[in-house]
Amino acid sequence: MVGMEINDLLNFVLITFIISLLVISVALLLQKKRGNLVNGFTLSIISVISVIVSGTNLMIMGYIADEFNLSGDAMSTYMFFIIVGVNILNFLLYLKKE
Repeated sequence: MVGMEINDLLNFVLITFIISLLVISVALLLQKKRGNLVNGFTLSIISVISVIVSGTNLMIMGYIADEFNLSGDAMSTYMFFIIVGVNILNFLLYLKKE
C-alpha cells in the first residue's frame, strides 16, 4: 500500500498545477491591455516548469507502479494531458490579447 500513498501525493502536485494554470487562464481573460498581470516571459517559464515537473511525476509514478507490481494510474496520465492542454490554451489566450 505504500505505492498508493505515494501515488496520491504525486497526484496532489498535478492537481496543484492544474489549479494554478486555471488561475493564470482567468487572469489572462480578465487582464486589460495596460495592466499586465501575466507577461509572455512569466507565462513561458510557468508553462515549461509545469510540463517538466508533471512529466517527471508521471515517470516516477510509472517506476513506483512497476516496483510494487501495481497497475498504472490512468488518472495521472489524463491530468498530465490536461496540464499540457491548459498550457497551450494559455499561450493562445496570451497571443490573442497581444
